[in-house]
Amino acid sequence: MKNPYRYGRFLAWTGIVMLLGTIVFWGVLGQNIPPYSPALNADEFAAQIRQHQGEIRIGMIVQLAISVMWYTWGVAIWMVMRAIENENGDNDVLSTLQIWGAGFTTIVFIVPCSAWLAVAYRPDVMEPQTLQMVYDFGWMMFDCAYALTTMQILAWGVCVLQDKRETPLYPGWVVWFSMFVVVSFILETFMPLVYDGPFSRSGVVNYFFEFGIFFLMWVFIGIYTLKAIGRLQQEHLAAHASN
Repeated sequence: MKNPYRYGRFLAWTGIVMLLGTIVFWGVLGQNIPPYSPALNADEFAAQIRQHQGEIRIGMIVQLAISVMWYTWGVAIWMVMRAIENENGDNDVLSTLQIWGAGFTTIVFIVPCSAWLAVAYRPDVMEPQTLQMVYDFGWMMFDCAYALTTMQILAWGVCVLQDKRETPLYPGWVVWFSMFVVVSFILETFMPLVYDGPFSRSGVVNYFFEFGIFFLMWVFIGIYTLKAIGRLQQEHLAAHASN
């Protein structure tokens, strides 16, 4: 019997693994809780990088390795979306947008982390202004390319809100919260315009609020994608057992 959800649970778990890994390697070891303030002058910033270069290197090396899991997680979400689209007789536009968004978001992890790894590679021989410029570049992309993830999550949200099950695969509150999160990313637009305050990359709004709700969204979608794959597998087995 063909199982369209084979590997689905494994792929769904990769999202949870990346979430935990990102907190440890991107966040703690990568010195991103919070990131270095853009208000630091070049010499102050370079001193911080030189002090923590070992931790940052390890953090970014591992983060680069696990970032592909955002895409594999997107494949698990795609499986759930295709089930809903097929049941509704819809085309695959929304699931296609989601999977492309997952792929592009993976790049949004990989390119900035590569920049931050380069900053920590040989900071003792680099000019402080150069280190700061490369670090800034990483954060410009990481924060301001938000539209790629917004596309991914909005496509997912519009699709799963059309789930006609009595108990939907994703609760409505998870969907609406997640869509609010990715729309709120528009606040990141202000990040390149300031060096301090709530809208800076280390500020209350554009770091603590935005990244806080982003990680909450990641947890909620991760948990319910695992549950959704399990339910779809059970529905598939039940349907074939009755034939």
